[in-house]
Amino acid sequence: MPEAGGQHSLHHLSWRANGDAFDVALAVNRLLGAGARAWWLGERHDDAEAGDYVVEISPARRASLAHLGHVLRRWPGGVPDDALALARPAVRLFAGSASKFPYFAYYALCLLRLGIDYVPCDGASLAGGALDDANLLILPGGFATWGIDAAEEVRGADANVRAFLAAGGAAIGSCGGAFYLSAGRPAWTGTAAAKPLYTHEYLQSGVAVVTIALREAALARGCPPTIEVPYYHGPIYDVLGEGVGVAATFHAFTLPARLAIDNPLDRERFDRDMLGKPAILTTSGARGRAVLFSPHPEMGDLVRKYIALDGYVRRYLPIRGAATMRDTLRHYRVTDAPSFRLVLNAVHMLLGARFVQTQPLERAAKVVQPSSPSVAATGVTASCRRALDALPDFPAGEEGDLLRDVAGRISARLTAVAQRHAAVTAGPSGTESLAPSWRHLASTIAEHRIAADATLAQRLMEADLAVSLIECWTRAAEMDRALTAT
Repeated sequence: MPEAGGQHSLHHLSWRANGDAFDVALAVNRLLGAGARAWWLGERHDDAEAGDYVVEISPARRASLAHLGHVLRRWPGGVPDDALALARPAVRLFAGSASKFPYFAYYALCLLRLGIDYVPCDGASLAGGALDDANLLILPGGFATWGIDAAEEVRGADANVRAFLAAGGAAIGSCGGAFYLSAGRPAWTGTAAAKPLYTHEYLQSGVAVVTIALREAALARGCPPTIEVPYYHGPIYDVLGEGVGVAATFHAFTLPARLAIDNPLDRERFDRDMLGKPAILTTSGARGRAVLFSPHPEMGDLVRKYIALDGYVRRYLPIRGAATMRDTLRHYRVTDAPSFRLVLNAVHMLLGARFVQTQPLERAAKVVQPSSPSVAATGVTASCRRALDALPDFPAGEEGDLLRDVAGRISARLTAVAQRHAAVTAGPSGTESLAPSWRHLASTIAEHRIAADATLAQRLMEADLAVSLIECWTRAAEMDRALTAT
């Protein structure tokens, strides 16, 4: 989308003035995608906080954003020296057989909510040049732990990832992706000169919600000093090599978990192996630039909610009653998880002004754009409806009532978003850069079959994830339509 005409001027886009909602990130990243310029403030300036944005836009686009509810104020003077000019993210999201649904989908949800479009890639496409016009590779949890070539039975993906990083590309990895960016095992990139305490036998840690304490100022912008995140066997680092920084440490054990993987982390192991150890690493050197998340900020409140449903709620239901537990569950912010801010800040840190893609993302988008988006829209919403209808009978009593309430709320959200989604996918709409993610999500959600032995909490979580993906993709597409129309 070319930048709109008219007299452009600088405006302040404030988190605080916009209720600290992720619509701020959505606006900035969709503006970048539309060819606008934006800067990330590193320091406070009068009523502007560190982490706010200065954007250069036309009056028409300012009016469009105001119509969508965004508060913007004219920025006095020029761009401050401490502000970092932001490049448009040209993201490749690893989503092959080694990181299939729902592993990659947590990152898809987070990125779409932040307004960052992406092109999904597997081992074969990485080996075939998928990174040629990218500036950021995101490696979710999954089994890249073993190396992409080995995990996906391809040749050349690992070499291309290494070449991409050595040539100035950047990466973000969570859990299995962080292992892959570490050192100490064959096929790992060695981007961070740090070997995890547990490497091949990584299941020795466990699953939990943990609290991390933030250290690195840029990564922590807009966040409280500590933040809760899901943890699933992520790398535990004790000795660090040259060029590796600690952006956050493990601070507290919050809640054991059994969701999806029945291997709860216990407080004793946390205190012995993890307390005070690095939870997030940053690195920059000859083997590339990267942010490594041991826990899963991209899982956010979605996974945390269903971990709580699977344990915390059951324990405290007899103590506090159904009404309190229902309130607890309905106030998790699945599409506005606080930990999403860590991913956003990591993207900004890695993609300053000098880190720009060499070719426009539209080249890849046109190759994979769905030929019949309205059919895809109908199919994916119908798939979600079938998954909800196929939920097993809920037990009697208060716990069953809570489960029915959760399922009913997901169903109501699906009904609410279906018409908006169909409208935005019907015909050309200025959403070309979002097309690769939509085609992949539509086919993946339609083809996904949940494990036969999955618990009710896991079934509800995956249904919630699918509906949340539709909501966030639709919101990004609606923003693109508004910006294209001006």
